[in-house]
Amino acid sequence: MELKKYKLFINNYFISVALFDFVFAYAVYTVFFSISGLSAFQISLLLTFWCFSAAILEIPSGAFADYWSRKKMMVIAPFFKSLCFVFWFFANGNIYILGLGFLFWALGSSFMSGTKEALLYDNLVYFDKKNEYAKIIGKTEFYKQIAQVIAMLSGAFMAAYNLKFAIIFSIIPLVASSIFSYFLHQAPKIKSTNEIKYLGYIKIAFKEIRSSKILLILFVCSLVFGIFGNLDEFDQLYYQFVGLPIWMFGIAGAIWSGINATGAFFAHKFEKKHFIYFTIPIISGILLFITGYFPAIWMIGAIMASYLLISPLHILIDTKIQHNISSGSRATITSAAKFLLEIIGGFSFLIFGVLAEKFSIPTIYWISGLCLLVFSVWIFKVRKVFAEK
Repeated sequence: MELKKYKLFINNYFISVALFDFVFAYAVYTVFFSISGLSAFQISLLLTFWCFSAAILEIPSGAFADYWSRKKMMVIAPFFKSLCFVFWFFANGNIYILGLGFLFWALGSSFMSGTKEALLYDNLVYFDKKNEYAKIIGKTEFYKQIAQVIAMLSGAFMAAYNLKFAIIFSIIPLVASSIFSYFLHQAPKIKSTNEIKYLGYIKIAFKEIRSSKILLILFVCSLVFGIFGNLDEFDQLYYQFVGLPIWMFGIAGAIWSGINATGAFFAHKFEKKHFIYFTIPIISGILLFITGYFPAIWMIGAIMASYLLISPLHILIDTKIQHNISSGSRATITSAAKFLLEIIGGFSFLIFGVLAEKFSIPTIYWISGLCLLVFSVWIFKVRKVFAEK
């Protein structure tokens, strides 16, 4: 009976998370802004607002998930995100309405992030499957990326017929995500204490982060790799710069999602390969540098290869963070990492926007590559941390 409940939970979890990112608009939304009349810098301002909104909402939503119901948070999240595409559909290039849409996207994402990882971990402990966390989270990412592959391919062809179709039809899978979340099993929270109030959760989370050298290093790595993950928000502008036809944006996006899915699916196999934490950033940095310094359609392949290499690190670092959290405020601590990512990521979008405005879109890529190479030197120096629990 317990095994049946576990399998049902896992299947519902996979589908719910995958549908949350089954968004047709992913294939074209930054170029949608560009075609609507926004400059690269204005687009970067929107992305910055998105990041700061997410940052403001991240820890409160994580604390709320620790205090309230994580399952209910996952049920509500898709409805907030769907409002984004409603506003975009009626925006007609108005940057303020587009920004309002991003605000609801950020609200939906903040309700989901941290919450879904904590709910999964708690359930794996409940079903005595804790050691499968890396494998399950990797499969979750795999299915999410596969959902994005299908959504991007469909979204690009929708956009080729009518750009707004890719925007408004993105609502449908989000509603389905909410339905599957409703049927998730909610296990007791690990070491959760109901008497601790809202601010108490946040204080516990930051106290634990400050007191653990391992968590601090892992959080820095999660932060930096997350920032380079934000680079993909400019990929569609890079495609536009090198002259890729818009109907191929979905194909490029599908390939991106597919290779990321592959990296995530096999991530757990590299848990004990500690050398990858500094060798992969070196190779990825070189690829990004070449991509930016010699922009061309065929260089899109180098971008894809860089993302493929980095994708397992997101899963592995998240796994190490989860294993090193000892308190009941698991969702809050996970959200704390994403809070810092959103803040610094927002500033990075501004920098990217200035570079694109003053120079060109490819400049963003070769400078990012150099920064990643420098960061890999620091990782090499602290590499012993990755050999620990």
